Amino acid sequence: MKIVIPSKGRANTLSEKALRLFPDALVCVGESEVEPYRKVSPNLLVHPDSVTGIGPIRQWILDHVADPCVVQVDDDVTHVYSQVGFHKRRIEDPDTARAIVERLAILAQDAGARVFGFQQAARPLSYANFRPFSLNTWVGGIVGIIGRELRYDTSLLLRADIDFCLQSLMRDRFVLVDGRYSFIHTRFAGKGGNATHRSAERHAREIAYLKRKWGPFLEEVQAKGTTRLVLKVRR
Repeated sequence: MKIVIPSKGRANTLSEKALRLFPDALVCVGESEVEPYRKVSPNLLVHPDSVTGIGPIRQWILDHVADPCVVQVDDDVTHVYSQVGFHKRRIEDPDTARAIVERLAILAQDAGARVFGFQQAARPLSYANFRPFSLNTWVGGIVGIIGRELRYDTSLLLRADIDFCLQSLMRDRFVLVDGRYSFIHTRFAGKGGNATHRSAERHAREIAYLKRKWGPFLEEVQAKGTTRLVLKVRR
């Protein structure tokens, strides 16, 4: 298993966030940012500056990392919550974080899953201990990929993970999501990362594209001013 952190414009905060949780990870950066990132990590995977956006970068990583299991971690991930119990438990120990990811990777490989990840929101009161895993949703923040049978849609700069998980659901009928743990990160906020591509117009265009592409298997839900995309692939 190889852990890779795609990052852009966040060399000054990376050691306090994802790199602190996964200190041995490869840090994937553009060629123009090698110098600032070299100060925080010797393990750099350098891509051309022309490769930008979630879809193109994730696919570039898959094309250039030989390990059959690649786990891509957002650079603003800060910690893990265990949701087992009445109160969520914060985990910041790097060895524990890696063990959590490694064990799910082994389980996913044994089960025949191509894509795996974790609960995206820490809500212990909604966690059901008799149903610790979800099989028909999408993952983000931490995306584990086994094999290279699936490819990212490189036209998607913001919503590529949803499309990738739908590909897996339509082909394999499941994505393995561990509801016991949630890796916390800030979605669609802050400077650096994918901020240069974020705009209301871009979000709307990509959502419209995904709805045309996937039809009844993707539902757009408006809740409290937030757009949620819900996958509708039955098991």
